[in-house]
Amino acid sequence: DGGGVRSLSQLEIMNNIVHQLNWNPDEGVKLPCELFDFMGGSGTGGLVAIMLGRLRMSVDETMDEFSTIVEQVYQ
Repeated sequence: DGGGVRSLSQLEIMNNIVHQLNWNPDEGVKLPCELFDFMGGSGTGGLVAIMLGRLRMSVDETMDEFSTIVEQVYQ
């Protein structure tokens, strides 16, 4: 995706994937860290991987926090 603020495209794709994997509401909504065994990235992609995997954030939470970080860093 080219990194930087363009990492939001990764999160949009991840949001679509997680939505499709959580199609059965009877099973409860699972976080990305519960659906995937391995996540990684470099630069801003690594930051996204940390938020989704290690910090156990939802995609929506990650998008909000990432947007805040991007606004402060890339003014």
